[in-house]
Formats: sequence, structure tokens, C-alpha cells
Amino acid sequence: MPTGLTPRAVNRRQFMFMAAAAAAPAFAKAKSEPLIIDTHLEVWTDDPRFPFHHPEHPEFKHEPVQAPIENQVEDMREFGLKYAVLINPRVFGWDNSYISYSLHKYPHLFVAHGLLDPLGSDPPGRLRYWIEEQGFQGMRFSPLYAPNSTWLNSKDLYPLWREAERLGAVFNFYILPHQMPMLEDMAGRFPGVKIVVDHLGEPNLKAPDPWTDFRKMFRLKRFPQVWVSASEPYEISVTKQYPYRDTYPFYKATYEEFGASKLIWGTGYPKPRWELPMNKELEFVNSVCDFYTSADRELILGRNALRIWKFPKA
Repeated sequence: MPTGLTPRAVNRRQFMFMAAAAAAPAFAKAKSEPLIIDTHLEVWTDDPRFPFHHPEHPEFKHEPVQAPIENQVEDMREFGLKYAVLINPRVFGWDNSYISYSLHKYPHLFVAHGLLDPLGSDPPGRLRYWIEEQGFQGMRFSPLYAPNSTWLNSKDLYPLWREAERLGAVFNFYILPHQMPMLEDMAGRFPGVKIVVDHLGEPNLKAPDPWTDFRKMFRLKRFPQVWVSASEPYEISVTKQYPYRDTYPFYKATYEEFGASKLIWGTGYPKPRWELPMNKELEFVNSVCDFYTSADRELILGRNALRIWKFPKA
């Protein structure tokens, strides 16, 4: 025994060392677990409490399969997702009730975006209702469904954007490449509104020259409040064959223009209507997009989302 150390002191030191050694693997495991956040999750149900109101097909009353919120909760547990952003699918029209129900049933897992009719009555008031009374954090707009529309940067919507700035709302846009200049206009006028461009800006790979319009999205990189969702390669792909190599140049170009700090990840649709099962969704980011570094993937799969939404504390 070394001089000056009593048996009691030795035992205490040994105990502290062994305790630290025992804790180290658990700490290392916790530290190594990635933060994964699905930033685009659409859920729906045939529950009669939440009737479908498809804006273009009123006769449409149900989906071939259901994708209730409980499915996603199960998959989040299985694959280690910490949070998700709920997005109202179009089947409910402008009624965000099922998203609100899901948010309040699992408030520790989700934040929510609804749909809002930009041409309806009192858009600022509707935004205020869903955020202040229902706890939503933003809205999704889909000019993609009206390719020739010009409402996106209409002066009539300035009050909506001003209210979004006041409320700290997030707007995500399902938008076509040729519509990007209108979004660029609004991003410049209302820098207090965080903006997410859905699904890589939907480049049209069937066009003879998809790049001319696609590059219009790149002008948005000058705005610190704009992010791009590098998601849903199966929607963009022409071949529809995993790993969707025809989309690869567009993901790579977006990464090179915006950088990893401005990209986020989402699945789009949950189980059971996955175009890709969750393991392949994650594999697309972790392996197929081999230009991402490990640090990039940490940002894209989770940490960038923390800069956009206010997630519940664990």
C-alpha cells in the first residue's frame, strides 16, 4: 500500500474509479445516440370525428389505408426519433382538427403545422387562432397545386406575413421551381418569418432542362431565415427505383449551394403508406448521399430543426 493512504482512502478511491468506469459506457452510449427529428409528417384517419374535406374532390371520403398518429408514435420509438413536425394533409381541407388532436394527445413528441386558405376570409385571424389557441407553430402553403397562380406575393397577403412575424410563425411551402421568385420577394419583405422549402423545391426531372428553373431556388440562400427540406426523393425521381440515383445531382447541388446548416430531413408520409420504410429513409441520408459528412448528418437529421421550431423539453 502506498505510504500515507489508509485502507478507507484506498477503498473510497477504488469505489469512485469503479463508479466512473461503470457510468462511462452509459454516458458514451447516450452521447452517441443521434438526435433525429422528422420535420414533415402527414397523418390521417377515417375516424368520423375528423371528416375529410378534400378541397378539390368533395366526393373523396376516405383513404385506401389509414395512417393514424399512433402508427408514428410506434415507429418513433422503434427507430429512435425524438420529435416530429406534424403537417396537415390535404384530405382534411382547411380543417386542422386531427393535427390538433394528435398534437395534444402526444405533446411531448410533436409540434404542428396546419393548412390555411391564403385566399379565404381573414387569413391573419385564422393564423392567430391556430397558433395562439391550438398551439400550432406554423402553416403550410401549396402554390404547387396552382402553377399559374400569383397569390404567393400578393399585397393582399402582407397582413398575414406581418402577423406571422409577430407570432414567430414558421411557413413551409410546397412550391414549384418557377414560383421561387415570388417566395424570394416575400422572404425579403418579411425577414421575421422562418421559411421551409419542401422537398428540395420539386425539381422537374422530366423537363428537357430542369436546371434553369431549379436554380431559381438557390437565390434563397442569401436569407438566414430560409431552410430547404432535403426529403422525399421518391417523389422527385423519374425512375422510382431506390436509391433514386437520378435525384442525386439535385441533392448534391442543393447541399453545395446552401450548405448542411440550411438543410433538414423529413419522411413526408408515415407507416403504412411509406414510399420508403423508415430504415431506407435514414439510409438515404446516411449512405446514399455520400457527400454529407458525419457532422452534416447530425445537422440535417436533427440539430437544424432546433433552430426552426420550439420542441417540447424532454
